[in-house]
Amino acid sequence: MSAAVQTIWAELVATSLADGGVTRCVISPGSRSTPLVAALAREPRLELTTLIDERAAAFFALGAARATGAPVALVCTSGTAAAHYLPAIVEASLAGVPLLAITADRPPELHDCGASQTIDQIKMYGDFVRGAIDLGAPGDGELALRAVRRKVVQAITLARGPAPGPVHLEVPLRKPLEPAPPATDAERALARAATQLAGPAAIAPPRMAPDPAAIAALAAAIAREPDGVIVAGALPAGFAAARAAVFALAARSRYPIIAEAGSQLRFGPRPDGLTLVDHFDVIPPAARPAVRMVIQLGAEPVAAAWPAWAASFPADGVERWVVAGPRWHDADSSARGVILGEPAAVIDAVNEALNDALIDELPSARAEMPDAPDDAAAANAPRAPGDAAQRWRVAEAAAARAIAVALDANPRSEAAMIRAAIDAVPEGAAIQLGNSLPIRVVDQVARGGPLRPVLTQRGAAGIDGSIASAAGATCAGRPVLLVLGDVSFAHDLGGLLAARSARAALAILVIDNRGGQIFAGLPIARAQPGAAFERHWITAPELDPTAIAAALGVPATTAASPAAAATAIARALAGAGVTVIHAPVTASGAHDVRRAALDAFAIPSLLRTARGGTHD
Repeated sequence: MSAAVQTIWAELVATSLADGGVTRCVISPGSRSTPLVAALAREPRLELTTLIDERAAAFFALGAARATGAPVALVCTSGTAAAHYLPAIVEASLAGVPLLAITADRPPELHDCGASQTIDQIKMYGDFVRGAIDLGAPGDGELALRAVRRKVVQAITLARGPAPGPVHLEVPLRKPLEPAPPATDAERALARAATQLAGPAAIAPPRMAPDPAAIAALAAAIAREPDGVIVAGALPAGFAAARAAVFALAARSRYPIIAEAGSQLRFGPRPDGLTLVDHFDVIPPAARPAVRMVIQLGAEPVAAAWPAWAASFPADGVERWVVAGPRWHDADSSARGVILGEPAAVIDAVNEALNDALIDELPSARAEMPDAPDDAAAANAPRAPGDAAQRWRVAEAAAARAIAVALDANPRSEAAMIRAAIDAVPEGAAIQLGNSLPIRVVDQVARGGPLRPVLTQRGAAGIDGSIASAAGATCAGRPVLLVLGDVSFAHDLGGLLAARSARAALAILVIDNRGGQIFAGLPIARAQPGAAFERHWITAPELDPTAIAAALGVPATTAASPAAAATAIARALAGAGVTVIHAPVTASGAHDVRRAALDAFAIPSLLRTARGGTHD
């Protein structure tokens, strides 16, 4: 095999990626990947980003693919470089984000013999990838070229569906690695054959269609049960296109919607007549209306109140159905049914099936209502408002007042800072929420607002790679606000280097509560108090984010109040580049606000109002 043949082969990989719809590659420098990188650099349809740290590069690609919905390719050299992709690949796998991890490798003759920078890379990502495809070392012949193109197209197809996710492409390469032009008649003939293979690739990944019997069963359950709720956990940013279908289901069923920010249902216009419960996490059990049916969309919510409430469903005879997407979401194994398939398609199908289900329920209702309308008119009309929906509205109003009381009492809290930050984000900009406390606090205090996509890393729910993935999210062409804690910031300092490759304005709000304060609300805080708890769980980074940013040439400022944070965010998102905003808050502020809100809700007049009574 000559250098020219390897060059032709690598150029066909690059062409096939572009033909298959890939427009972005994130490269980390190395020697063994030289033929691939040279070929990618010559392909005008590919936008390349080069990041030194493979871990940050992988999260950057993850963020770009999550925000755009299109597969993004990663390219690195051999050895431990490829191992640094694993955390982002795990998140992409569990969150259903399409990635192509293209790892250069030594050829077979250099394995298991002590050759430098050589490890066993075959299936190194295990079951976290949708497929692991070995392109094999470059070889002569048109069949080898056709196989290369076919395998690249296969990889792109696998990454896109029916369960989107990462795919591994293993690429063994031999020295010499530098590009070389065809020099013989055979090499020139091979180059012509490669050119003839180029052209748009017919990629049509299969779609996971919901089972019609399951759809009919869910529609029948909704039709016979008026006291239900729709609970929405984390869903991809693209799910915002299904908002109208979810709202139509809520209108027909008269079910209130309890939606976390990551569901894409929390922000944006809301139709009149619907009941949306934004502050569920501070509605105490005694004030929640009884439900008999729960429709869960996507993953389980992160709300602190959810686990105990969900645990009560089996004992209370509550029927729970999960519209799960391509992955199973039933952590306590108590769901009456789990419907796999694209959530938007499932909801559309349920809305259609609900017409027939409601007609089936009409005869018994007509016996009690002689003047009832005909079947078709009744089936297409929303269910009459029930007392439960009104009680949820009253409880939500009481919870909103309780949160307001709690925020007034804790003006320097994490909760007050995050509410001001979310309110400062303009329509069309994206919000990325760090895990641990920020994503939970947002759900307690956010109060709607203009339509903005919300990006979360709830696949594996780690704190890693937050900065790099938010920088990647700017590849969708919209400004991004990243809200994360000081520990998450310290965990991804390498991501701050990657953030300098952001394609739109990126504001990084560092909520500095002096460590991982989520642990202060867990039982370990009572079981292991004192210095050991501070050292091994709270782990305050004791870093100055503005000094770190300045050392890396990134503009930074400190916001000492919620109002100052809002001003800094608005300015940053209206500009360009990356801005770090250091926001010191009280260490216990998040927990203080939640406790204060629950205490305010316990005021007799508020609690009676939430239960449906009147004020004193």
